[in-house]
Amino acid sequence: MCNFFKTLSAVCTALCVIIFSLVYFGQQSIPDKITTIENSTYEINSIFGVSLFHLNYENEKGVASGTARASHSEAEIDLLNIIPVKTAEITNSKRKYVVLGGELFGVKLYTDGILVVDADSVETENGMVNPAEEAGLKVGDIIKSVNNEKVTSTKSLAQKIEDSKGEKISFSILRNNKSITIEFSTYKDKNTGKYKAGLWVRDSTAGLGTVTFYNSEKESFAGLGHGIYDVDTNEIMPMKKGEVFSAYANGIYKSSTGSVGELCGVITGKSIGKLCLNNEMGVYGFADTDKKEAIPAAVKQEVQTGKAKIYCTIDDGGVKGYDIEIKKIYSNSDSVNKDMIIEVTDKELLDKTGGIVQGMSGSPIIQNGKLVGAVTHVFVNDPTKGYAIFVDRMVDVTENMAEEKSVEDAA
Repeated sequence: MCNFFKTLSAVCTALCVIIFSLVYFGQQSIPDKITTIENSTYEINSIFGVSLFHLNYENEKGVASGTARASHSEAEIDLLNIIPVKTAEITNSKRKYVVLGGELFGVKLYTDGILVVDADSVETENGMVNPAEEAGLKVGDIIKSVNNEKVTSTKSLAQKIEDSKGEKISFSILRNNKSITIEFSTYKDKNTGKYKAGLWVRDSTAGLGTVTFYNSEKESFAGLGHGIYDVDTNEIMPMKKGEVFSAYANGIYKSSTGSVGELCGVITGKSIGKLCLNNEMGVYGFADTDKKEAIPAAVKQEVQTGKAKIYCTIDDGGVKGYDIEIKKIYSNSDSVNKDMIIEVTDKELLDKTGGIVQGMSGSPIIQNGKLVGAVTHVFVNDPTKGYAIFVDRMVDVTENMAEEKSVEDAA
């Protein structure tokens, strides 16, 4: 009898471990937010026996079978019809279509204010002084105005500093999205005789990237899959306006272990659109394209591990597809641009680039005939691998941007 109870106890313990493991697996693997597409079914892992189906876009109430009970916006997902696992938010969506990118583009971005990237001491008749340190100015601060007069370029800032003649001036700055005012002293440089603040600042930047897609219906585009960051502050560049240009590749520095390569290119003087947004999910703006054939954009639940292709431009051969493999998918990732891990498997691309290089960010990823994502980052210690973003995030940004523009136009 004692052995029987020992065996029963061991079985119960094992069952509890299995159940808790399955619940934990479900909590981690089942997305917190699920988008279902009209006239299609989304299958959750068979162990949970769940199938979510929406008949059409207009019918907001979904139909659920298995162990999910769907309302207008939620589905409770249970294990074996008994044990609650999680509640997922359900959104019914119409299938969206975009035009594939893959070509290089050049961008010039002008900051909204003057970005402080470094500070230095000024040599005066009385010794070295550090005006920025005295005032409490920090790297990453954005100077918006001087003495209540807006500054829009490094040149205008330098002129206001020179005009101060050593008198204290008032800086209105933006720091961590909060506006503050500081009093700033300038000093006469011993060597040049000019008044200086000891600041290194920036009001613009330029670079190359890859177009992910065009939303021809909205006349918009998306690229990079990650924001444009300042090289000194490692902060997203605060954008006032920007412009995008056509570009072409003219060389490659290959990636290798511990060293990320780079696509070399030339930005032409031909403007192809306006840049309107720079955020963690990429750069966005309005541009037209000669391409007309649209492909379906996947929602994240349609992305699978396995074979796929990236489309990019690495030479004068134009946009071309290369084999990759989607290794991991993070359905509930806290990051906004690291939703997948991908690996380059195409021999031609590996021979030419060593894997992922700078300039390939934004390269669209196609799987099962759908656009599923875009390349965002490369692994420095293994440049054959990198991160990618779900494309539905980027599509949503272009649509929201277009809606805001239409409201502004109507006003």
